[in-house]
Amino acid sequence: MGVRGLTSYIAQRAEVYLKPYELHSTALVIDGDNLACNLYKDVTGLYSAFGGDYDDFYRAVLQFFQVLAECSIRPFVLMDGGYEERKLRTVGQRLRGKIAVIKRINPNASITLFPLHLKEVFVDAVRDCGVPVMRCVFEADDELAALARKLNCPVLSYDSDFYIHNVKYIPLITLTVKVLTKQRKTQPRDLRRQEAKHMEKRTKAHKIMTGIQQSSTGEVKKPSSYKYLDCCIYRVEHLCGRGALSAEKLPLFAALLGNDYIARSAFRNFFDAGMGKAGRSRKLKKQQRRIRVILQWLKTETAESALSKVLSRLKKGQRDSLVAQVQAAISGYSNELCHAYAFFETHYDNPFSHINIASESDDDGVEEEEEEEDEQMAKNSDSEEEEVLEIDHKNESASSNEEENADDDDAEEIEVEDKTLLFPQWFLDKLYPAHLSRFLVDLMHLRKYINNPQIEHFPHPDSNELALPILNYVYALLNHVDVEESSPPELPIEYTYLTRAQRITNVRYNRMAIEQAPPYNFNPSVSDICHLRFIFESNLPQLDTDRLFKELDVLPQDLQLYFLAIVYWLHRSEHCDLYHLNAIILCLVVLRTIDVRIPAEREVKTFQRRFGKILKQERAVRNKELLEGIKRGVKTSLMELSVPERMQHVPKSDCYLVQERLLPHFHMQEIFKKKYDLYSTSVLHAFAEFQAVIYQLSALNSLIGFPLLNTRMNQLYCGAFLYNLYDLLRNRLDVRYHVEHFLLTDSQLMFDFYGFLLDWCGQFIPSWKQSDAKQQAVVKAQEKKRLKKKRQAARKAETEQNLADPNVDMIKESDEDEPEDEFYDLNNKFCGLKM
Repeated sequence: MGVRGLTSYIAQRAEVYLKPYELHSTALVIDGDNLACNLYKDVTGLYSAFGGDYDDFYRAVLQFFQVLAECSIRPFVLMDGGYEERKLRTVGQRLRGKIAVIKRINPNASITLFPLHLKEVFVDAVRDCGVPVMRCVFEADDELAALARKLNCPVLSYDSDFYIHNVKYIPLITLTVKVLTKQRKTQPRDLRRQEAKHMEKRTKAHKIMTGIQQSSTGEVKKPSSYKYLDCCIYRVEHLCGRGALSAEKLPLFAALLGNDYIARSAFRNFFDAGMGKAGRSRKLKKQQRRIRVILQWLKTETAESALSKVLSRLKKGQRDSLVAQVQAAISGYSNELCHAYAFFETHYDNPFSHINIASESDDDGVEEEEEEEDEQMAKNSDSEEEEVLEIDHKNESASSNEEENADDDDAEEIEVEDKTLLFPQWFLDKLYPAHLSRFLVDLMHLRKYINNPQIEHFPHPDSNELALPILNYVYALLNHVDVEESSPPELPIEYTYLTRAQRITNVRYNRMAIEQAPPYNFNPSVSDICHLRFIFESNLPQLDTDRLFKELDVLPQDLQLYFLAIVYWLHRSEHCDLYHLNAIILCLVVLRTIDVRIPAEREVKTFQRRFGKILKQERAVRNKELLEGIKRGVKTSLMELSVPERMQHVPKSDCYLVQERLLPHFHMQEIFKKKYDLYSTSVLHAFAEFQAVIYQLSALNSLIGFPLLNTRMNQLYCGAFLYNLYDLLRNRLDVRYHVEHFLLTDSQLMFDFYGFLLDWCGQFIPSWKQSDAKQQAVVKAQEKKRLKKKRQAARKAETEQNLADPNVDMIKESDEDEPEDEFYDLNNKFCGLKM
């Protein structure tokens, strides 16, 4: 949710509220969405303006969890689910803000825009690391806190809500992702002043990790030493231990500051009349001053008296709704239900076997003793206030009727808190392993789809509009499930589609009506490809669907769904052309082959430093073969294999040489730093439509039980590389010739695979796109011929001018001035003096 201003308040007082901590040999509960966003922000930087560099992001996630494994840390990752209805107002505001940023996108700006497949790529990387992962029904904050208390371990996140939860909390901003080694039996210490200032600077810069560093591979771990990650830890006792707050006041404290569910403006009358002015310090912002004043005021109030005084300053019509919102926030902060523990125990082999839940580190024990001393001092100093509180509690406990009502209320709250009861069991079985995207929860619960815009061209319709037929079919399946406890609803059924308005910065609400039931039964436990076939049969009537699905068998299994999306995109999009197609195929050939065979390196200087010697040797060998007339080709032993099967035998030397040629295209063009208006969102709009088609097809594929393997975007899509390839190829008359002789000239196997995939797509390219491509080729050929003649004429004129007598002009001028009948005697030196 986020408590407004609390992160900055804690950062400015890091010496008081944060303690140094060595993270090692423990379980760790991780906020997956928070970590994914912050890692992507640190890794990609400016390249988020091109639609997503999933390859770099995937490698960063792998490196992060490898560092955790090196320090004997057992992570458990929880992902967010759908939105709750009370958060829709905040979601709408954030959607408008994102639309405003995208409309004025600048590739040189420091604003990070998260791509469409970010969370799916993160989940793929987490699974590849062997880390347990689960998607929650709604926001994962409550599950994170409950699981951390269950395992007695810290939570890693960057959310101010965890300053209120009763958990050990490690702010991601304080984590140094660098493996350190230390001798055992060292005394704990407080946060130094310089470290506290450094933490405040990193909070303002919002920079999580400057670089992930592992220890050297040859380093041997000594028996008397251990490896750890340096960070800071926070406990709720750090905020409550000085007598300012008690645990029951924390939810009200957070509600008064405002969060995603309760706007701060709801308490305006209370702040104006009930608490007075928050001070006029120039060093602190208004929200920081408000936090300080609220802490001072709550110190003298109980939770009940504070809430009653807040409500007394509100209008009667607002009190009931505000009480409901405050109670919902309080129940969220004090939730103890934990579905994640049962899920991990059921779906993973011995996930908690190496976790000593009962014990804590020695450092923790020392810190807890210090906190107890602080609490005891606070109790002694405020003994009179505590006596008043005890009397109030005794008076409350004397009333048996109030106790019974409280028990009834607690029972009702427990029933409401189990939000998984809102969903059928088959849906939870698919959702918990993170097989389903989070938007399916919104469709099931809210009957809404919130379309986050990508980098796209605003005069065009939103990029997801191309894939709306797929989304409509997914919604129809969710409402027509072939299970015993469900009955199909009456048609038509509707859901609300939230997206950007065309040309203006606003959110548009569209009602999407589904008037027909799916033609095939949807059994969640059965994998059925008929639903995918129906998408193509119903929306692409000019396509031979039987032939399409028959030809899928010749493709590798991990590319089948990807190329279904390509065919759908080619037929439905008006903004894509064959240059987009060539760029997409060339990108997947490079990422799927080179990054698997050799170490992935994107910096040109680093690549030359690491592999320069290999490149020099291989170039010398190939130049020698070229002089001797030896032509490199495919080995005879590989000719028996199909073209896709040959890709497993691509030599590393080919990968090094091809990567050297293509490496500059992985970076933003230098011209954008001088003239960023050359950056074209119309080019990116077609790629955004393609991502939307993949996203919806993948969601449908996972919902119907994975009849095809889902796409791995980290091996297929790199936004900056795609944009540069399109910009390079669109000026070529013969794209295939350019790829063969300039881009993939060092690898015949890779070019054969590129040609194979291009020919496969050629069978299903719509005729109108082929005619447009031929017409464009004719126009380009004519333009190229005209420019060639112009250049030849210019060169000819320049050559004639260079070969002419330099004194010819002087001779012509003298001939014009002199009369024709006048005679000049060259032997008489005085002849020139004649008048």
